Parts: sequence; C-alpha cells; structure tokens
Amino acid sequence: MTAELATPTLRGFWLRLPLMLWLARLVVALISFTVHELAHALAALALGDTTAREAGRLTLNPFRHTEWFGLLAGVFMGIGWSRPAPIRPHRMTVGERLGGLLAVLAGPLASLALMFGGLGLLNVLAPASGSPAGGLLRVLVRFNLMLALLNILPFYPLDGYRAVRFLLPLRAAAGWERASGWTTAVLGIGLALLVVLPDSVIAAHVVPFVNTVLRVLPGI
Repeated sequence: MTAELATPTLRGFWLRLPLMLWLARLVVALISFTVHELAHALAALALGDTTAREAGRLTLNPFRHTEWFGLLAGVFMGIGWSRPAPIRPHRMTVGERLGGLLAVLAGPLASLALMFGGLGLLNVLAPASGSPAGGLLRVLVRFNLMLALLNILPFYPLDGYRAVRFLLPLRAAAGWERASGWTTAVLGIGLALLVVLPDSVIAAHVVPFVNTVLRVLPGI
C-alpha cells in the first residue's frame, strides 16, 4: 500500500521539477562560460600575453573553463561563474594598465555579444519563438545578460573588480587589492541571500529589478 501511494507522489514530484529549464541552462552555461573566458584569453594573447595559451585555456573545450560550483549555480539559480582565464598584464606590449583593462573587458563584452546574437536570432525566428529553439535562445539571452551584469560588479574575483584595479593610480590600486577579501565577503553574502531569502521577498524586491532590465530587450 505504501509503495502504491509513493509512486504517484514521486511521479508528481519529478513532473514539478523544471528539468527542461535546467537542461537548457546547462547547455547555455557551458557555451557562455567558454566564450567569456576564451575572450579574455584571446584578448590577452593579442596584446602579447601568452599566459592563457600556456595554461591550455585557448580552447573551445568547456571543461577547461568550468568551475563546478559556479556551473551548478548557473543551472539551478540562473546565474553562475567560471574559472578565470589567467592573464599577466606586465607581459603585454601596450602597457600593464591598458592591456589588463582591455583583456578584462573582453569577457563581459563577449557575453553581451552572445546576448545580442541571441536576440537577433530570436527576431529571425519570431514565427517559431515558442519552439524549443526559441526557448533555448531566451535562456541564452537572459543568462548572458545576467553574466555581464554580474561581472561588472566591483567584487573580487569578478571582472569589475579587476577593471577598477587597472583604472586606479598605483597607490590606490594597492589599497584596492588589500580590500579584495572584503569585496569577496560582500559578494558571498549577496549570493547567499539569493539562496536563503523567502520567495516572497525575492518576488517583491529582486524580480522587479531584473524585469525592469529585461524590458529594454525586445523579444524575450
């Protein structure tokens, strides 16, 4: 009797899980993280820094760029992070500050390029926007928008933190590096709050902000 009752209950539990959304996010996250980190590596190489190439990061193999906890966060929360591509700005031919800034900005710009590319394809596929391909493209657009927004935040080890580092004068940059631990703590607390906050609070305060940002992007 217990087994007979448990089977429909278990079946109902699985039906309630957004498995297709998680699968779409997995595919999108692997693509997006690869493009984001490869952009850092290629920009650094173009500027004379071969560190990423020496580390084997000039590759389309997504598992070379994957940080597993960040990938899981991307699948289940819709926002995650990858393993940063190593760069050494002092090896660049254009100067450490300019070269470092350009290599750092290449990642978020690549994410924005993926986002706008997905939007363009959605417009082309407008009659079939409700198809699985249309759904995957919407996930691609939203994921890369959030990836770009996350990475402009000035918290270590995000791209925004490194960009501020290269923009600051030498003495101020040294102080900024000493503050890296505090910025990481703020980032960690923010991500933890997204996990533990009640759905009602997220729906009242977080979702409206995200929807406001997304409204400027037609078609999603």
